[in-house]
Amino acid sequence: MRHLLLVSAICLLAPSVGFAEATGSGSYYVTAPTLNVRLAPNRNAKITNRLYRQNRVDVVELRNGWARISKYYDGRVEGLSGNVARWVAANHLSRQRPGDQAQPNLRRDPRISGIPKVGRGGLTENDVIILHRGAKHFIDSGRCARIEYGDKSTSKANTYYVNCGGPRNHFFKPSDLPRG
Repeated sequence: MRHLLLVSAICLLAPSVGFAEATGSGSYYVTAPTLNVRLAPNRNAKITNRLYRQNRVDVVELRNGWARISKYYDGRVEGLSGNVARWVAANHLSRQRPGDQAQPNLRRDPRISGIPKVGRGGLTENDVIILHRGAKHFIDSGRCARIEYGDKSTSKANTYYVNCGGPRNHFFKPSDLPRG
């Protein structure tokens, strides 16, 4: 009985998320930080890409908790036989656009711009902090006068980059940065 009362109290005090899963065709927003897009409506299907919080998708069909977000097409394009389509878990979609995620409290530096916020492209709070540390390191070392933009690499594991306004990016790993 005490356990039931405790669970009830926690549920009443916990803030309501306010999102509901997709219930029919139409436009929805991704509510998860990262949402895998699969070639069939099941957890074992091949992942083709990812969507991120606040991305808008158009749902064409719902099936057993999965939302189809593309037309069917020839699976040979994906290395499969038969027709395939792109599917996402419906419980991570909402008609309401989710708000921005909380951002780290970082000291503003006018020499640094273009660093994405938490949630953009799946960036975590730690990613944004690492990008700012990397940007400051390239400025303090004299390799850059200012940072035009930066992001996490999609092709190199655990790697980030900043751009000083020139034609090439400066790649780094968190372990490349000085402590502090």
